[in-house]
Amino acid sequence: MFTCGDRDRRISTFCAFKFVLSFATITLLALFNPFECEARTSPQLKVQLPHGGVLVGRHLITNKGRHMRAFMGVPYAEPPVGKLRFKPPVPYRSWSGEKQVIEDSPKCTQRDPFRRDMEMEGSEDCLYLNVYTPEEPETDEPLPVMVWFHGGGWECGSGISSFYGPEFLLNHDIILVSANFRLGPLGFLSTESIDCPGNFGLKDQLEVLKWIQTNIAAFGGNSKSVTIFGESAGGASVTYHMLSEKSKGLFHKGIAQSGTYFNPWAQPAHKGVPAQRARKMAKLLGCPSDGNWPKMLECLREKPANDVVATIYDLFEWDFDPMIPFPPVVEPDHPDAFLTVLPRTAPPPHGLKLPLMIGATSEEGLLKTAALLNIPHVLEDFKTKFNKVLPIILNYDHLKKSEQEEINRKLIQFYLKNGHDYDKFNHQNITDLISDGWFIAGIDEYIRLRIQNRKENPQGVGPTFVYLFEHKGAASFSELFKGGREDYYGACHAEELQYLFPIAHSLFVSASPTKKDLKVREIMLELWVNFAKTSNPTPSTSNLSTWKPTETYPVTFAKIGSKNEEEVEMLRHDRELYQQRVDFWNNLKPHVPAKDFQLRDEL
Repeated sequence: MFTCGDRDRRISTFCAFKFVLSFATITLLALFNPFECEARTSPQLKVQLPHGGVLVGRHLITNKGRHMRAFMGVPYAEPPVGKLRFKPPVPYRSWSGEKQVIEDSPKCTQRDPFRRDMEMEGSEDCLYLNVYTPEEPETDEPLPVMVWFHGGGWECGSGISSFYGPEFLLNHDIILVSANFRLGPLGFLSTESIDCPGNFGLKDQLEVLKWIQTNIAAFGGNSKSVTIFGESAGGASVTYHMLSEKSKGLFHKGIAQSGTYFNPWAQPAHKGVPAQRARKMAKLLGCPSDGNWPKMLECLREKPANDVVATIYDLFEWDFDPMIPFPPVVEPDHPDAFLTVLPRTAPPPHGLKLPLMIGATSEEGLLKTAALLNIPHVLEDFKTKFNKVLPIILNYDHLKKSEQEEINRKLIQFYLKNGHDYDKFNHQNITDLISDGWFIAGIDEYIRLRIQNRKENPQGVGPTFVYLFEHKGAASFSELFKGGREDYYGACHAEELQYLFPIAHSLFVSASPTKKDLKVREIMLELWVNFAKTSNPTPSTSNLSTWKPTETYPVTFAKIGSKNEEEVEMLRHDRELYQQRVDFWNNLKPHVPAKDFQLRDEL
């Protein structure tokens, strides 16, 4: 018999012997194993950048089982914190050795007003990008690069993989780059002076394009074939890069989805307004607001990022309007300026020479009206205050009162012949009004700009491919904008994104894609990738019906998808995109010189 002490000594001796034996076994395996220890990290997941540092990525698989490499959370600029807040991005420093980049970075600090989400999220340290490549391309040639700029009104959103993942696009031989950039006041605050000229979010995007030119060859990419594409504010960003001389030569094609710089929410704020908003924000945060910009900025740099971004909600005048309190601005002329002229007064921009795809969804305005139609107190307040809030919503409240009233009258006469008799079962006219005022008219104006310049200089304007997305799918973005899960109102703003990126996996968990949805997905992916590769969405090698560029006005355009359940063809072609509606807006557009714009009374 053994005592308890004897038993403990036996167990201890046995464990020590087992440890020695295991250690010896491991040592022998290490000495005689034909595989090298470092083989645990596959060589193809290591990329050495030109400065000498090495990125170590991860392995992912597309929805069709294709193997790809993902380099996630790659820093392209120094964290814009402390003294770097409200400053242009500083390129990220060189490093030696290996840097593991296998997970998404945080979003940039934000609150999402469009989904009526009052929660703060993200981090000020957010200037990172993701690079996705096929593991085994089907060609030995450098691959075309597609650079995604996310939407969200320059207020929210991100380029991270949990939303804009590569699982669809990387079935094709392209390299996908997505990136974060600063948002809200952290990205667009401006004093209209050299102290804080603004447009930092657009300058972040510019830094991404510079990073690509320097580094993308190391990933197998072609720095001479870069397509920038984006949706909503991302689409408007594409057109801003086609305007700014700072971006010239850094990309070669553009795809503007549901946004251009002619959309009222994307236009630079009228002179004096950005500085007034900077003062108001400073006052809200307890900082000097008397126009001493250096002292004000010194104070604001000490405030928590969440507190700075939260002031956006105090700048809305009705609901979440004006939709974007901190849009791009016209900067004073200085060496780092991204934009120094109003887009409408600018000479023909360099981007006119580049191929462009541009389009919209058929019910863009559901971004706003989905909530109006489903939140009773918001709808009632909208109807009661219609003549006051419509100029705020559509961004013409800077005009004189008499001019606002005249525009209101014309809008009611054109869209609301039956007055305010609209609800969730009878909404098309009010949705069309918001669609056209926020999106369609500005997109049409940009198309007209290209066609007019083509008339004057046929060789100086690249091909322009116009589309309308109008598919009724298993899920709709109107659900996210408080339109209800079971109701269908049309092809909402951002609707097409679920066919380019696997966002439905997390957003629409109770919807299963139909056969037509899958067909639309494959059509869109082929169109977008073909354009990135060849500047033509339907080259001679494509089996899709030929999509011709529009060369005259009214436009020819492609219809993608269908709301008609009996329709078989998911890619058709037509002419005169909403011609009566865009003609109305073209005639309505107030021709008021920028110097005569009136500041809002409350500012």
